[in-house]
Amino acid sequence: MRKSLRLLALPLLVALMAGCSKAPVVEENNAVQAIGGAEQAQASKYAPSEWRVAQDTLEAAKAEKAKQDSRFALFRGYGKAKAMFEKVPSLAAAAKTKAEAELARIRQETQMMIAQARTELDSAGAMVLTAPVGKDTKAEIELMKQDIAALQQTLTEAQGDFDRGNYDGAKAKAQTIIEKSKSVKATVEMAIAKKGGKRAPAKK
Repeated sequence: MRKSLRLLALPLLVALMAGCSKAPVVEENNAVQAIGGAEQAQASKYAPSEWRVAQDTLEAAKAEKAKQDSRFALFRGYGKAKAMFEKVPSLAAAAKTKAEAELARIRQETQMMIAQARTELDSAGAMVLTAPVGKDTKAEIELMKQDIAALQQTLTEAQGDFDRGNYDGAKAKAQTIIEKSKSVKATVEMAIAKKGGKRAPAKK
């Protein structure tokens, strides 16, 4: 009787051990795909903390799986690795969501900076055209006109950076335009003050 029970239990034990030793291939593939999605959303740049947690969990799961792979088949246990692999998709999704939100915020912020740069540059250009021209200001005004033309080119480049998704480059160029445009306007105001507040007639 007992011998029969032992014989019946043996296949069950072997099946259980086989189940525990089965590598979590599907779970690993799902985890890797989830990390890939977060990577495409630039999570490493825009959600670095969340990205690092997801990436570290994946690497730890891979290390645990490799550890079990190196053991004798009957003593392998992939439960820990499987559990970690199963955590990765949710962690990667959190990183992706945050990255997308941060990217949208930066995009809007950059768009506003470019609009401000365009406004400041238009204002500076208009002031240069009406700046009082005299023997002592003619050369300076010509230089300012050249500056305005150069800033117009920089604005075009900033818009190009924005369209390509290079928001850091676009913001840096927009900030330069804003600062230099304000400097030009301040210089024109000083020239006007020297001439007693008289502006040159606007050119048509």
